[in-house]
Amino acid sequence: MRSAARQLAETGEDPRSQELAENLASVHERIDQAVEAAGRSDRPALIVVTKFFPAADVARLYRLGVRDVGENRDQEAAAKAAEVHELLAAGNSAEPAAAGQDLHWHFIGQLQSNKARSVVGYADHLHSVDRASLVKALAKTAEARPRAVVTCLIQVDLRDPLPADARGGAAPEDISTLADALEEAPGLRLGGLMAVAPLEEPPAPAFARLAELSATLRMRRPEADMISAGMSGDLEAAVAHGATHLRVGRDVLGERPLQR
Repeated sequence: MRSAARQLAETGEDPRSQELAENLASVHERIDQAVEAAGRSDRPALIVVTKFFPAADVARLYRLGVRDVGENRDQEAAAKAAEVHELLAAGNSAEPAAAGQDLHWHFIGQLQSNKARSVVGYADHLHSVDRASLVKALAKTAEARPRAVVTCLIQVDLRDPLPADARGGAAPEDISTLADALEEAPGLRLGGLMAVAPLEEPPAPAFARLAELSATLRMRRPEADMISAGMSGDLEAAVAHGATHLRVGRDVLGERPLQR
């Protein structure tokens, strides 16, 4: 990634692309160091969370080699996905229809059931399945989706004890039921688990619990091997406890603009 930054500087690429290239290089260096410290032979995938940032930044990231981006608001994400396709198509006059086809959109926010149809129209991965009613809503539209199936992760609430405040995420004891529902749903595929470290405790113990829950799930469903965990402030702890996908926004894109 650092060589990409140097190349951008040499070719006179715009300053924002140079900034993103440098930030990406720094994040990848952190990931590499965390992988080495954990003694892992595999390397987690990086999902760059682009919420509140413009489509132009997503296009820049794509040209820098990023192929996985995350969003958490459907109204913003749906429009942005369409705009990014237009931007990439404009830059690929030889085959505009195929531009950006290898860019994967990950929806990572809480999702209302009435937004299911919209999300499956652009997202390849949904990281926030936390209730049976959402699985039903997704299945109604995903079966008719012209592209491949949607990979779904069960979002788990890692707070212990678990308060009844509906903050988002399924209780650990509900994982098995949701996994069954996803496996039976047409157009959907069970990918694994997702979680956010609770604010009330250090991230390492929470991610250790997530790793245990993942191991239990994989005893019955070995293909459900994704663990989506870790953000800008705690990616090292997530890597140490087996995360396969990291969701990093701020340390790549900078501080988010004020929400509109």
